[in-house]
Amino acid sequence: MAFHMSFRPLLCSNADCPFHQSIGGTFIKKGFYKVRRLNQYVRRYECKQCHCTFSSRSFKPDFRHKKMDLNKPLQRLLTEGNSIRASARILNMTYKNTYKKFLWLIKQAKVTRERLSFSARKIYFDEMETIHHTKCKPLSIAVAVNEDYQILALQVAEMPAKGRLARFSVMKYGPRKDERDSVMGEVFRGLKNRLSRSPENIYSDAKSSYRKHVEGAFPHSIYEVHNRADKERHRDRLHEKLHKKRFDPLFAVNQRCAKLRSDIRRLTRRSWCTTKKPENLQGQLDLYIVNQFGLAFS
Repeated sequence: MAFHMSFRPLLCSNADCPFHQSIGGTFIKKGFYKVRRLNQYVRRYECKQCHCTFSSRSFKPDFRHKKMDLNKPLQRLLTEGNSIRASARILNMTYKNTYKKFLWLIKQAKVTRERLSFSARKIYFDEMETIHHTKCKPLSIAVAVNEDYQILALQVAEMPAKGRLARFSVMKYGPRKDERDSVMGEVFRGLKNRLSRSPENIYSDAKSSYRKHVEGAFPHSIYEVHNRADKERHRDRLHEKLHKKRFDPLFAVNQRCAKLRSDIRRLTRRSWCTTKKPENLQGQLDLYIVNQFGLAFS
């Protein structure tokens, strides 16, 4: 009876009822109930006017989840190099239920990511590439990190195929949009809103389209460009002791990109796992950003 009555918040006329998110005191204690999955007792309450019953769990994001204790382990597994199917096997769940939990997690991660605020004296940004089910449909991911290796932004963009696959991609899948420039602009507008103050220095490679976004969002920051050709020459001469001590100026963002390929299974090269839906890739990237702060949805 109590569980059916808890669906009546819209019919309640009491302004102090907690279903109206008020702080009034017109409700009474109504015993306990036990959550077996959590092995704990939860206090139940009742509104004195509308007789709606609720508990301290009624307003939590995982309310009515049957296996709420698996949300946090699944979040950890998905950001530590496991696929959805592998996570399902580890947690002894079906793929269907694991996928539903994954969709719920990325929905919560998106809301949480939009509320995060960062601080950064230096920003390093670049783009990494992955695929949408096939190499003929590549995707670009804009990555921005601060001097403490915290990821500030991860945004997925569609891009056309390059090189030998370009013509075959157009013949089989049609022309593809190039969203990289617009997405990079969106990333910098988001950073401008979330950062407590403008960064002192901004670093990237020598791609010419980056400058307008940097100067538009942070006109007073010092923008430093590092040529990719210098990086390639440095890589070819690693056997020389003098060049072994040379530090990569974009190491922060390059290290995070390598970590992403290790921790998110669908980004791993030469893997059976690929992205079937770009929106799910974006959701898992949002989950990765939230997970670096140790936040859980419960």
